[in-house]
Amino acid sequence: MLVELKRAVDTRLRREVVGQLLDYAANATAYWQAGRIADSFAKTAADTGEDPVVVLREFIGDQDAAVFWAQVDANFKAGRIKLVFVADEVPRELARIVEFLNDQMRADVRAVELRWFAGDGGVITLSPRVIGETERAAAAKRSSGTLEPISRDQWLEKHFGLTGDAIHAGARAFTTVVERLGGKADIPSTQGSIYAMFKGNDGKAFYPLHLWAYNASVSFSLQYLYKRSGMQEESVRSQLLSELAEIVGPLSTMNLKGFPAFKVALLADPVIASEVEKWLANTLNRIR
Repeated sequence: MLVELKRAVDTRLRREVVGQLLDYAANATAYWQAGRIADSFAKTAADTGEDPVVVLREFIGDQDAAVFWAQVDANFKAGRIKLVFVADEVPRELARIVEFLNDQMRADVRAVELRWFAGDGGVITLSPRVIGETERAAAAKRSSGTLEPISRDQWLEKHFGLTGDAIHAGARAFTTVVERLGGKADIPSTQGSIYAMFKGNDGKAFYPLHLWAYNASVSFSLQYLYKRSGMQEESVRSQLLSELAEIVGPLSTMNLKGFPAFKVALLADPVIASEVEKWLANTLNRIR
């Protein structure tokens, strides 16, 4: 969700703010890397003295955090987002723009008018009014948001079929490595990635790697791992990252709680694929 806050006295509220929020949405969905939202969430929670794992658990319940964040990233890249304009007073012109955009766009567009009233004793009451939420638009978005299940081969063909032999071969090497080590390479309901799922000694699933569709890269998904036993020490994660970088070259980031990634085309080289498999086997022993 992207939110823009403005006061009614701000003259930009009617036109400029619309273009500003659309600019945020267009560039964020195009350029934000997988894991950035999860990283920002964790940092915000830490800055306020809260445990991000506990905060997230209160929000998603028993749902697996790795699957949740993978769905967030996939929705974001596919443009399935919510844009919200918040003001103490929403002018008619902005309300009409919001309703029009909500009917036309895949994104869910709303305006929230937050009027406030002060009562006796200094008590302040907020009275919200939501604009743009129509049954016709909601039904259309629900229908378009449902994806038909596809096989792994169909997924690979859809995303990598026209990208060249190296990417296609590397993607198949990725799934082979995962399965040879006893894992499962499968597609989440959002279809933005192929995740590598393994079981820990506690019987719970964990997701160390993801093959992302939008940039043909494989991430070492530390955001989903750093709380597990054997991975909590930064020195351990740093060592594993360095070992991976020695095999595949520079990673997209060295964030020890992020999603450092490398191009999947590198796995088309049997030597590199073999070394990554050895590295992953060692990493799985650490995680479990």
